[in-house]
Amino acid sequence: MNSPIHTHAFTNRQTQRGLSLVELMISITIGLLILSSLTTLFVNQSRTRAELDKSNRMIDNGRYALELLSDNLRLAGFYGNYMPSGTPAATPDPCNLTTITTAATNLDVLRHHVQGYNAATATATASPPAACVTAGLTSLKSGSDILVLRRASTSTVAAANATAAPNSANTVYLQVSNCSTDTSGSYQIAIGSAAFTAFQNKDCATPASLRPFIVQVYFVSPDNNAGDGIPTLKRMEFNPATGAFVTTPLVEGIEYLQIDYGLDANADGAADSYIATPALADWPNIVSVKISIIARNTEPTTGYDDPKIYTLGLAGSYTPSGDDRKYKRHAYTQVVRLVNPSGRREVP
Repeated sequence: MNSPIHTHAFTNRQTQRGLSLVELMISITIGLLILSSLTTLFVNQSRTRAELDKSNRMIDNGRYALELLSDNLRLAGFYGNYMPSGTPAATPDPCNLTTITTAATNLDVLRHHVQGYNAATATATASPPAACVTAGLTSLKSGSDILVLRRASTSTVAAANATAAPNSANTVYLQVSNCSTDTSGSYQIAIGSAAFTAFQNKDCATPASLRPFIVQVYFVSPDNNAGDGIPTLKRMEFNPATGAFVTTPLVEGIEYLQIDYGLDANADGAADSYIATPALADWPNIVSVKISIIARNTEPTTGYDDPKIYTLGLAGSYTPSGDDRKYKRHAYTQVVRLVNPSGRREVP
């Protein structure tokens, strides 16, 4: 007797047990191909994302460096109500406190609202002043100019409170006379521990207020931290808390800093030409500054070769070579008007 049809179907299904070796190998191969593709996609996406992050940091660093320098340049030459005039007799050392606080030399200091030390090319090294080297400016990148800014603070301190907290006896102050009948002079610069009673307010009775006097020295160092090889924009300035100059890293990845100075030859407040190395008599007539910087990634990019030529103002150009070609870069240029010295020269 023949078995029912549904019994045959059940028996045939029972005989299908697992996969053959060929089918298993094909399945594993397909799975490995899919996994390999997904891994390659993930690695490429991660690499692309990492490069975008590095490029974004580079762009942000370059923009921030320009903004920081521009903001401080716009304040250069602010001395309260005092307006220096005349031609300087000598170029002052920005890190020499004696030069700043001595009556015989500090007028030359005030006449240099900006001051610079030039690195003529991308491979040349500027020569910093002696006192700045002694104060700690010993690490300077080839191709970096040194930019010095001078101004008084926009905040004031009563003469009687020059040494009271939160002020410091080591702070350098500028005091400007506001009394029209004052015969003792028009200003003085001295350490906070000195007696600031010589110059008076408009009432010609009370001592004029004090403004902390600020000297900032900007430069590019080849390292952020010693030996790390990350070029960094740094600033040196006097620290009243310690009574000494300190160096502060500001923006990493800034590879070159070049400054061209706008010279006002006809005293109308506008730059007539740009020069890289002003003469001694030119510094009081600088009314604008052209900043040229190159920002680069802090890490190299695998397989990248930088063929570009980067312009650095009057210093010419920079072309990467050797291992430096592995880094991505971006050049920035900006002209900044020096509001205080140029504004005093404007004719209505």
